[in-house]
Amino acid sequence: MIKKGRLIEVENMDFCQDKRTIKVFLRGVSLKDCEFGEQTEIITSTGHIVRGVVSERKYFYDSSKVFGKNVKEILCIK
Repeated sequence: MIKKGRLIEVENMDFCQDKRTIKVFLRGVSLKDCEFGEQTEIITSTGHIVRGVVSERKYFYDSSKVFGKNVKEILCIK
């Protein structure tokens, strides 16, 4: 289980005008408890609230797995 307030990545599908689909991966802080593959909402560093499926491709909720990836404290630096 991923707890509320953890940094995660969600997957969202966008559709282009020429009938192609694009997968968009967005990172942000989870607004509720969730699991992999479950649809949830995040708030990005710019303040946007986005809904998407929790991605198993890259996950940031466990501090032992953040080697070389985004760290929550670094996102606060502007």
